[in-house]
Amino acid sequence: MKCYKSDKTCLNMLRIAVMIFTVLLVAAASYYLSFLPTVMMIVISVFFVSGFFTALVYLPVYFKNMRYFVSEEKIVKVSGFYFLTKQSVRLEKIQYTTTISTPFSKRTNLNFILLYTYGGMLPVMFVSDRDFAEISGALKV
Repeated sequence: MKCYKSDKTCLNMLRIAVMIFTVLLVAAASYYLSFLPTVMMIVISVFFVSGFFTALVYLPVYFKNMRYFVSEEKIVKVSGFYFLTKQSVRLEKIQYTTTISTPFSKRTNLNFILLYTYGGMLPVMFVSDRDFAEISGALKV
């Protein structure tokens, strides 16, 4: 079984996106709620705390725990923040796959492989270009 981990470049890109989104929400709240200063401060505090928690605590722990194990028979995904979940799919049960590679995936590593089975779907997310090619080749996509 070969182990693949989520790419740190993608983590940094998501952190930047969350921080930008947080700043935009704080700016919008301060602009539109300026006539209610108490409500404005509460809303800004909630946006600020949730954005920074997501960027500085949640995403790093989630990315650290996200792993994929690919063998000849099955693919196993282990992920989670507080509770680790384990999903596995036998390769012979995969009906079809969808591969998604973003336009700037060489720099961002936003690559996705969606594995569809009869009862559900297993997403393989945030892998590097090299791992994306290896996993796609192992799945014969």
